[in-house]
Amino acid sequence: MNTMQRPLQATLLATALTLLSAGHAQAQRLTILPGTTDTEVGQSFSLTVEGQGFPTAIVGGGFNLSFDPTVLRLDGMTIPSSWEFFRSTGLLDPASGTVTDVSFNTFGNPKAGDFLAATLNFTAVGAGTSRVQLSPSTPYVFADVDVNQVNPSFGSATVNVSAVPEPASLALLLAGVGIVMAARRTRA
Repeated sequence: MNTMQRPLQATLLATALTLLSAGHAQAQRLTILPGTTDTEVGQSFSLTVEGQGFPTAIVGGGFNLSFDPTVLRLDGMTIPSSWEFFRSTGLLDPASGTVTDVSFNTFGNPKAGDFLAATLNFTAVGAGTSRVQLSPSTPYVFADVDVNQVNPSFGSATVNVSAVPEPASLALLLAGVGIVMAARRTRA
């Protein structure tokens, strides 16, 4: 091998390792499932916050959450007991539709691959669409078992809320349909 090939091979190897590590880092994410929910005003439902594709075991992390408070109300959040060292459901501001600094940690049960981080319990309070968005928590970063910072991507979900007709409106609609049907019968 000549001396020109060695630097080229070293450069190619370094580039390949960089690409592999970049792809490796992008695979890990915090997501909300299901990605789309259709519901009606007054209905309660749950979404889960899940870690996906974490290649190394982590000991904890955190996130912020936002949603449209004119469409959704966050009734509660549960963090699994497997995060036994520390769990915090953060600080909820119902008027702005935000939760800051949700966090969870373990030392006895580090998590790799896919795992449940939290369950979010909502009630639909108004018709419309709300994006439920995760974002990084500044004080509660994700860390692996070697105390290296891990930088996952943060996902979102969409909740579509339709209005439920009021009973009086529904009765009026049914009466109107009945009148139209009766009028058709008399013509025939």
